[in-house]
Amino acid sequence: MSYLGAVKLAVGVMGMLIVVGVVILAVTVVQRLSGGSGVDPTSRARSEMPPPSFDEVSLPLPAGAVIQDMEMDGRRLILRLLLAGDRPALMLVDLDTGRRLGLIRLEAAAP
Repeated sequence: MSYLGAVKLAVGVMGMLIVVGVVILAVTVVQRLSGGSGVDPTSRARSEMPPPSFDEVSLPLPAGAVIQDMEMDGRRLILRLLLAGDRPALMLVDLDTGRRLGLIRLEAAAP
C-alpha cells in the first residue's frame, strides 16, 4: 500500500468516527430533552410504588410548632414548620414507616 493509500484510509476511518460521534451526541441530546434520564426503568417503577401499609402512626410535633408547607422527595415527606418564637425548621418523615427521620432547625448565621 502506498503512502497516499494509507492517508486515504486514515482519513476515511477518522471521518467515520466523526459521523458516529455526532450520531451518539444527537441521540443523547434528544433523550435528555425528551425527559429520559437514563435511569433504569425498574428502579423508577419501584420508587413510584405505593409505600407498604403500616398501622396508625403518631408523629409528634415540637411544642408550639405549626406546619406551613409539606413536600414529597422520593420516599420522604418534608414538613416545613414554624416553631415557637417564629423559628423555621424542617422535619423529615420516612413514608415507608411513618417514622420521623430528623428535625433541622434553621437559624440565621451570625454576622
